[in-house]
Amino acid sequence: MAKAELPERRATVLRIIVAEHIASAAPVASESIARGYALGISPATIRHEVARLEEEGYISRPHTSAGAVPSDKGYRYYVECLIAESKLSEADQLVIRRYFYEAEQEPEEWARLAVRVLTQKLESIAVATLPHAPVCRFRHVDLVEVQDLLVLLVLVLQGGRIRKRLFTPPEAMSQDELVACANKMNAIYQGLTSRQIGAQEASLSPVEEHVVNLVRQIMDTEDERRYEQLYLEGWRHLIGQTEFLKGNKMLNLVEALEEKDLIRSLLASAVDKSGIRITIGNENQVEALQECSVIVSNYGVEERRGAIGVIGPTRMRYSRAIPMVDYVSSIMTDLLASTYA
Repeated sequence: MAKAELPERRATVLRIIVAEHIASAAPVASESIARGYALGISPATIRHEVARLEEEGYISRPHTSAGAVPSDKGYRYYVECLIAESKLSEADQLVIRRYFYEAEQEPEEWARLAVRVLTQKLESIAVATLPHAPVCRFRHVDLVEVQDLLVLLVLVLQGGRIRKRLFTPPEAMSQDELVACANKMNAIYQGLTSRQIGAQEASLSPVEEHVVNLVRQIMDTEDERRYEQLYLEGWRHLIGQTEFLKGNKMLNLVEALEEKDLIRSLLASAVDKSGIRITIGNENQVEALQECSVIVSNYGVEERRGAIGVIGPTRMRYSRAIPMVDYVSSIMTDLLASTYA
């Protein structure tokens, strides 16, 4: 959060500097502010306010006569205090709603579509994960004899995911014995996580212990893969951006974002928090992202949640990007609620 509120005149000058720099990518001169905006103050006063903004860390200038460029602190103040709360136009909302309601009604298709819409509308990199529970929960298990000493384990998790595993039990069992074993598991472990299953004190036979261990292995693997499937598009929109033309900045960004663990961690940070989360410039812990801003939001119902977001230069159009991400996430939440309610 911004630490202190700027005087109105200084805040107005900062808003102009940020807006002009977002539009042009060029430093903003005090003289251009005086010529372009009827602020009712003299050019000397504008220069004084720009100097104060520099002293307070909201802008930077290579030298005294150079134009002003917003700092990360300046962008943060702009996002938190200077953007009027805006919504997408009715036209934008109508188009986006039509995209989603005409699409195949599957979470995978919604995630792909979210990335496509955000990339096209915001000209930024867009990312999305599929909705998953924070941890998976046991719903039902079936054990089916396939042939002598070979059993098929069918595990149904809450949310409808089904996982299968062939195994050889430590001792031969009839189909009736396998059914009795499965029924016992279903009675004891309904609705529990892998960790909760492990903490249960139940009297189990060697075969039952073997089945429980297999179930927990499958559930642990599912938990680890929570953000494994994700969608990313929009590289072409960053290639020509001024911020990434110097040195190896673009290459470093590409290498960082190719590390799927980084993307997963960015999106995971939003899943358990409601609303929009914005990280600007040096607020990003990864050096390659320190010329970027990241806007993410979660979506979903109850425990079935995912995240979407955009990555762009720090001078991205926040006044459009924030409501766009927010609106797309709300559409996906509504779709999930109507499908899985």
